[in-house]
Amino acid sequence: MKTKHHITFLILFISVISMNAIAQIAITHPLERMIFQRNNSNQANINIAGNYYSAIDRVEARVVALQGGTSTGWTVIQTNPSNGYFSGTLLVAGGWYRLEVNAYNENILIDTKTVQKVGVGEVFAIAGQSNAQGGAGVSTPATDDRVNSINYSDNLTDYNRLPIGFSKMVGDSGKIGPFHYVPWAWGKLGDLLAARLDVPILFYGAGHGGTSSNDWSKSSQGLPYDGESWKRQDLGAPYRALENSVAYYGSLTGLRGVIWHQGESDASTFFLPYYENIKNVISKTRENAEHSTLAWIVARASRNPDPHDGPIFGQNTLISGFNNDPNYPAVPNVFAGPNTDNINGSTYRTDGIHFDTYAGQIEFANAWDASLDNTFFTNSTPMMASPLLAISLTCNPANPASPISLNAPAGYQKYAWSNRQNTVSESIGFNYNGCCQFTNIPPVGYENLNWRTLDSVATLSASSARFAANVRKTSKKVLFSPIIDLTTFTLPTTPTFVASAAQVRPNESVTLSGSNCNGSYLWSTSASSNPLTFVPVSTASYTVQCKTLHCISSVSSAQTITVSSCFPSALSLSGSVNSAESPYESKQSIQSNQKVQLSGKIDYNAKTKVELLPGFEANAGAVFKAFILGCD
Repeated sequence: MKTKHHITFLILFISVISMNAIAQIAITHPLERMIFQRNNSNQANINIAGNYYSAIDRVEARVVALQGGTSTGWTVIQTNPSNGYFSGTLLVAGGWYRLEVNAYNENILIDTKTVQKVGVGEVFAIAGQSNAQGGAGVSTPATDDRVNSINYSDNLTDYNRLPIGFSKMVGDSGKIGPFHYVPWAWGKLGDLLAARLDVPILFYGAGHGGTSSNDWSKSSQGLPYDGESWKRQDLGAPYRALENSVAYYGSLTGLRGVIWHQGESDASTFFLPYYENIKNVISKTRENAEHSTLAWIVARASRNPDPHDGPIFGQNTLISGFNNDPNYPAVPNVFAGPNTDNINGSTYRTDGIHFDTYAGQIEFANAWDASLDNTFFTNSTPMMASPLLAISLTCNPANPASPISLNAPAGYQKYAWSNRQNTVSESIGFNYNGCCQFTNIPPVGYENLNWRTLDSVATLSASSARFAANVRKTSKKVLFSPIIDLTTFTLPTTPTFVASAAQVRPNESVTLSGSNCNGSYLWSTSASSNPLTFVPVSTASYTVQCKTLHCISSVSSAQTITVSSCFPSALSLSGSVNSAESPYESKQSIQSNQKVQLSGKIDYNAKTKVELLPGFEANAGAVFKAFILGCD
């Protein structure tokens, strides 16, 4: 029995290895834990894409509800995928799901792949200063599995370092990318929202400690401002991280709105400059997102450690306008966040400024949760995820050094192509916390693409690799292509073929036999079998090509098959005649040792002679005629 168990385990182990070895598709989008912003009807189109490693002609997908939500049936997302990838969408209700994808060829299931957790819910970008970004002290991790962030941060806001990936929001070791290096109080808010709304929550972190409304306004417009060197305005800070959140990441997932908590650095700012500064930032985010109604939720925050009227009045003017003055109207789609100045005392802020205690963060999160009420969700208009960018693939058999041509749509401001992941040194994100600099790299499973240049062209000629593209619009919004895995790209050879005959009589078959193809044969008849036996209808020329998974060779030399009973040369015939056949005619002579069976019927017509050789038979009931006439 012991030996039998070992044999059984070995068989199972080998089976698992074999199944993995023959995997024929891979899902590249969405990534694990990716959350798509829902619309106000509680739905979103999930973008689905992947690669295929053998021929497929249909891709289906479904979601299975894990928490909240509604499972779907199997839905066809694409037929006859080409260009090296499959892509489609699936309409899904708000909830937390397992995504399953099936690929078929000629109604045979080729492979199944799964993304274990993907969501439709609420996505927010957090911006402001230190009480938005977080810092020294404590953080409140999310306990609900549905609360997520990008577990990566880089305060250099380096475009090439921005990974694409998502993680459960954890404690002090976790981050809220692209900028926050601690979870701060946002994990608690995520728990509250997920429990109340019964959908998953995703946060992007773009707050920047120590920044004023003027810093934000000037940086959003690309203008210099008077500020400390550590703010790195040379890299677009503080606004650049918010731009990346709404225009780069927001394009992938969609976005409900911007959570704004800032004002502590504006103690001496009069309310009108504050109003104008933040209005500029709001306008720029809407331009970058290409979403003119992008919601902003603005907290009333100024305590440093005392409250200050200037920023509070400025924040209220953004929300409600100033005394019905038409020169200072409320900014549309700006909603009232909490008045966090009212959360005060050492229990909540040990330094009088920051919510650096558990009690303070709980009160802070509760205040935000109360502001993000049903009225807000009903009246705000979310930005939905952008469709994936379509890429077309063509082959260059004449250029084996760069046999692949990838083409992105024309008309965009900038193009970026990736053909590899970043190295460790290229991946490192830098963070500063008071005295020290910290580094981090993207977690395993994140896409960490190295974008070669923002100024490349729409068409890329290359050799085998794993490719992706993005395009940047004049608005700064970024659109992403699916990942196209061509690491096993094979350039097809140019095949040849021979025909069983150069001439056949009407209703007689011919066989074409191809050779020198490293893929599958594609005949000019559209058939793909090899050898190919068929009955030609009339005289025609035939060619063949060789098709690998993503490429077709040049066309072989043509061969003409003549369909006629009149042969220019002498004929030597053998075999049986079992039915009525077209005549054999020759411009010279005919020799035959055929056997004409009971139901057979055949005519021989030659110019010089018809010779019946030993072995020729014409059985009783058969019809046989011979003529010395010749043919034209």
